[in-house]
Amino acid sequence: MHLVFFYAGGMFMSKYLIIGNGFIGNKFLNFLEDCEMSTKMIYSYADALDEIKEKAPKVVINCAGETGRPNVDWCEDNKQKTFDGNVLLPLNLAKACEDVGTKLVHIGTGCVYVGDNNGEGFSEKDEPNFGGSFYSQTKMISESLLKDYDVLQLRIRMPIDSAQGPRNFITKITNYKQVIDIKNSMTVIDDLLAVGKDLIEKNKPGIYNVVNPGPMSHSEILEIYKKIVDPNFSYEIISLEELHKMTKAKRSNCVLNTEKLEREIKIPTLKEQLTSIMHDYK
Repeated sequence: MHLVFFYAGGMFMSKYLIIGNGFIGNKFLNFLEDCEMSTKMIYSYADALDEIKEKAPKVVINCAGETGRPNVDWCEDNKQKTFDGNVLLPLNLAKACEDVGTKLVHIGTGCVYVGDNNGEGFSEKDEPNFGGSFYSQTKMISESLLKDYDVLQLRIRMPIDSAQGPRNFITKITNYKQVIDIKNSMTVIDDLLAVGKDLIEKNKPGIYNVVNPGPMSHSEILEIYKKIVDPNFSYEIISLEELHKMTKAKRSNCVLNTEKLEREIKIPTLKEQLTSIMHDYK
């Protein structure tokens, strides 16, 4: 059943319209009230405009895009689909939302950087510096293009969930026997949802690094997993160079600065959340 909200120019069928029936999209659908999942395949600006006019939401949240299955190497062999999903789709949504007067929220990625910016982490003002995968190249393009519109862009990285599943970074990393050991910024999904709602309600524009403070390495995470969940778990550390010999695309390993985000809302550190989540796993 649709919830209807009246305003001066007509009515909203629901406050939020989710684009992208995937992992992140369904998390927002289950978290937000007055929310609806789009079932329309959007291939063009006309498709986007028709859907937004028909559903008349106050806010569109774009969680769609190509990340690749099982990983970003897929994007190297499917460049056109990746470009369509990661560049054309958000651009068409941004234009349609602008023409209708609807707010657009776009789920982006921090995988447009490499390194830790001399220990400071990369802020929202720093230019992306990683183009080692076609996936990251498309995300760099879309992020830049969306700056010309009134879009709230939420950068996430290596999403961590309290429920086990194939898109959960903890599930992924515990299925690997060989891992690299570089500190990375990561996003706890529960905090992403709370942050997203808070920034939407404040009508914030622009880019936000939505990662939990305190980057961690793969081994630090796995040691918490061993301590709390499975003391018999074992793994091997390999170098980044060894990893790149196994993959088609290079991987982004980076630290994002959270100062802008923390001026708006305080969220727990990554280590605090991981410890709690591991107890849930157990």
